[in-house]
Amino acid sequence: MNYQLSKPLTAAAMALALVACGSDSSSSTTGENNVNISGDTQTYRITFEQTWNRTDFPTNFPSSAHFSPLIGASHSSQIIIWRPNDQPTSPGMEVVAETGGTSSFRQELQTAQGNGYVNDIFVNGSAPRSPGSQTQTFVITEQFPLVSAISMLAPSPDWFVGVRDVNLRVNGEWVERLVFDLRLYDAGTESGERFSLSNPAGGDRTITLVTTDSADTDFANGVHRSSGEFVGRMIIERQ
Repeated sequence: MNYQLSKPLTAAAMALALVACGSDSSSSTTGENNVNISGDTQTYRITFEQTWNRTDFPTNFPSSAHFSPLIGASHSSQIIIWRPNDQPTSPGMEVVAETGGTSSFRQELQTAQGNGYVNDIFVNGSAPRSPGSQTQTFVITEQFPLVSAISMLAPSPDWFVGVRDVNLRVNGEWVERLVFDLRLYDAGTESGERFSLSNPAGGDRTITLVTTDSADTDFANGVHRSSGEFVGRMIIERQ
């Protein structure tokens, strides 16, 4: 089975999630590797507000709680970057979800960029503690109107958050501002229900919302099982 980023059978494409840790990420690459910046080109800012905290998620909350560097790209509707319950987790995304490292996933995005499906790739240069925040800018064009991004929640087996296939050009107009509450996803590549990086490999590489035993963590369907609190939000704004 091919787990690489792939071209969809339909016009719909999916965007990214996020997951934490890792030290092999680079500084921002915004604007360095654009495929096509001709025509109507816009710059957007994405802000990842990390609201995961000990008070709202007290069960086994780790002392080293953080998220991995945010990585994402602007892209066309001809590519699937990640898709819950359908598209298998790619090897690069597996590395992000399990360790927070971004290099392999970035290489996958660069390959898609070389094939004409991805425009601007962005990577944050640090892995902030949570609560905290990350901010990146990126370029959008009419040919590449979608954005996807992911970040790992860490420490964790293979859990991440993100946005996918966010369309910033609707009915011929550029969207000014969007806000997304973030559910927590399981990449389907490791077993484990606690906040630990040491877990056995396992799963069918299907991305699903995180639900665990209430004795281990507070999560059900990607949010706090009783309060419905989210671990973060992403805000996308036109500059």
